[in-house]
Amino acid sequence: MFRLTLIYFVFFSIGIQLSWAVQDNLIWPIPQIMTTGQLIVNVDPSFYINAPHNKYIQKAVDRYNRIISNERWVPVQKSYNQSKTQQKVSKIMLESLHVMIDDANIKLEHGVDESYLINIPSNSTEATLKSKTLWGALHGLETFSQLIQSYHYHDEGTGKPNHSKGYEHMYIPNTPIFIEDSPKYQHRGLMLDTSRNYFPVFHWHITDSHSFPLRLKTLPELAMKGAYKLHGRRLIYTKKDVRRIVKYGYERGVRIIPEIDMPAHTGSWALAHKDITTCTGIHYKDETNSWNNRFASEPGTGQLNPIKSKTYHIISKVIHEVTTLFPDNFFHGGGDEPVYNCWNKDDDIKEFMAKNNVTGIDLLNNFLQKELDYIHESKKTAILWEDSVTNIDLPISKNVILQVWTNPVRDAIRKGYKVIASNYNFWYLDCGHGGWEGNNTSYDEQTPPTIPESISKELEENDLTDNYSSQNWGGSGGDWCSPFKTWQRIYSYDLAYNLTQSEAENVLGGEVALWTEQTDSTALDVRLWPRTAAAAEILWSDRYDINGNKRDIGDAMKRIFDWRYRLLGRGINAEALQPLWW
Repeated sequence: MFRLTLIYFVFFSIGIQLSWAVQDNLIWPIPQIMTTGQLIVNVDPSFYINAPHNKYIQKAVDRYNRIISNERWVPVQKSYNQSKTQQKVSKIMLESLHVMIDDANIKLEHGVDESYLINIPSNSTEATLKSKTLWGALHGLETFSQLIQSYHYHDEGTGKPNHSKGYEHMYIPNTPIFIEDSPKYQHRGLMLDTSRNYFPVFHWHITDSHSFPLRLKTLPELAMKGAYKLHGRRLIYTKKDVRRIVKYGYERGVRIIPEIDMPAHTGSWALAHKDITTCTGIHYKDETNSWNNRFASEPGTGQLNPIKSKTYHIISKVIHEVTTLFPDNFFHGGGDEPVYNCWNKDDDIKEFMAKNNVTGIDLLNNFLQKELDYIHESKKTAILWEDSVTNIDLPISKNVILQVWTNPVRDAIRKGYKVIASNYNFWYLDCGHGGWEGNNTSYDEQTPPTIPESISKELEENDLTDNYSSQNWGGSGGDWCSPFKTWQRIYSYDLAYNLTQSEAENVLGGEVALWTEQTDSTALDVRLWPRTAAAAEILWSDRYDINGNKRDIGDAMKRIFDWRYRLLGRGINAEALQPLWW
């Protein structure tokens, strides 16, 4: 799981004088509690961060020293009332930040304390950062880095960058500053699908019908036959790749949760073990082209055969090995979008169902119960997509976490489950890019289709004729989850909407999701950023402040606007949000 609290720097270019016009502290995500003053504190050029001798915190200190000293950012937009805000300069310079951690050895896992306190006085040479764990300290360092601004970056006459080094010409406005911060939600994540396209890399949706890119020691044939092959090279992730990703994330307070989706979305398994799959290698719709007669929810058919003992032998080996590769205590078992017509294509399954008087729902329940047993045997907490509970009410254990993507979170919560919220109407990042099927001729319309007479009358009576939009004329464009989810839409998601206070306690958090039918590494940045930052603030700071007031999207706009340009400065090709206004 990616931690979605984002590093965000705020710098302002001004000349040295006795008082300064300063920008607000444009922190992303906004802290829960923050009090500020009206003095500037200059940072001593020899400023240093004093932290405990722990390898993770020391790496973080080195990282933030480089970030603060090398990336001398200037806010892109100037406030209209900026010239009216003058601050005097404290006579005392800030010489150090003292980081104090109660226990730096506590493991990163769900539920770990991530709170921190920052105190930056205007009359002392030392600022303090206090936390109960290493992970709170990492968040505190991010916030501290966002508070520091720079006097100079470019010469306004020549436009050339200055040559300041280290902490030269740095200051902190609005002191004294006190921050007390902690996340609203413990689970704050990004789901990235690496089956439909390959990413040389985060709930990690590793496999699907399109490819099986993870090479396993016990079942190497799954990847060697089921992974994509491009220009003669198998696009696979090795055990070394997994270790590198897990290590990189852990050092930054990011948990990596694997997902191996099943029993649907498993067509790629057939390339190595066709005998344990059904309806593979066929078009996902039958000759009627009816959605009700489909064999899969999109091109790429194939489901695991639920009546064969070999199926369970293989999935047991897959789950047990994958869980050893990922140290996190969560494991996602998929379970979404089963299509019973796929099983009905298999004569042995039809015979089994008739002989034992069972349905496709019964087969699904039996499969999921066995899968969950394997996950629990591996000492992991299981996550499933919501479908089996909210759509068909299977008796899934209440110890399983449900990831909700189509129905209101209250449906799962009122059945007794804890949930991760990922409603596609708010947090699916791939929506709004049209269809991707190559044999779909429905786009060939040169004029708008005629509105059916029965619908036309209703629209006219209610003065809604202009609201009728067909696929190619203001409609979905062939995309099942249109429209495109803007950052404003993402920011508006209230995870606890329509829940009582006690029910809301069962919302563990949420994840934005990027399915990658139309995304590969060339488009990854613009699909993710800066929209994922909007979800980050909701998950860390909440949709409402500590006084119960809904957060102002206008306030968020100026902060996320600057954050987007900050991402560009770091080499991340984040999508534009607005014109470059002054």
